[in-house]
Amino acid sequence: MGRPRSGPIFDRYRKDKAAYRHEIRNKQRQEKEIYTNELHEALFQKQGKTFWKCWGRKFERSSRSINHVNGVTDHAAIAEHFVSHFSQACTMNTVAGDARLKAVYCDMRANYRGCVIDDSYMFDAELVEKSISKMKRGKAADLDGLMVEHLFYSYCLLSCILAKLFNMMMYIGYVPLRFGESYTVPILKNSESVYNKSETVDDFRGISISPTISKVFEHCILDRYADFLITIATISLASRRTVAAHMLSTR
Repeated sequence: MGRPRSGPIFDRYRKDKAAYRHEIRNKQRQEKEIYTNELHEALFQKQGKTFWKCWGRKFERSSRSINHVNGVTDHAAIAEHFVSHFSQACTMNTVAGDARLKAVYCDMRANYRGCVIDDSYMFDAELVEKSISKMKRGKAADLDGLMVEHLFYSYCLLSCILAKLFNMMMYIGYVPLRFGESYTVPILKNSESVYNKSETVDDFRGISISPTISKVFEHCILDRYADFLITIATISLASRRTVAAHMLSTR
């Protein structure tokens, strides 16, 4: 329009610019009020973890970069240290404990026949869509570069395809090996530790990034088969016998 300095176009420009600045100030004010309200509600309801999580998001300083781990600066060597450290979390605590839990499992499985699986246990597109909507967004991508956002904003036909895939997996009793592949990200346990200190692998905790589609599958499993998913180590032998008897009686 030639950037006029007067007239109706100039008046509209001034009006829009003022509205833009007003909205920026309004959003800045709302940001402070939202955090204040979150802190107040969390403290009022005695939700300690929620309170400090909100506090950390707003007021804690940004995480620092780590240059030394176990006195090593080479990235490949540091990665090998983490591989050795985190692999211990996937090993048994004691041989005797492992044998005991295996014996309990074999004892329960010996006479187990299961129960009738009808159409109510089948996965459908509605369940898949609900599972995707419940998953947290803004998380890291998996090994294939997929994120929850890819599924959440995809075409609605995807839910139908995934439902058919999951039903076929349950029918033939096979889960793709790719569903079990993940990568571990080391997170510093104490971000307030001394600067310029050479950290060790014990100062980190690992977060596993699992395949996004396998997470959807897990949510569907939990929705349909929650009554069957119990932890053997946390229930007594008498309770295990009761559960096994119930399963046999309803087969």
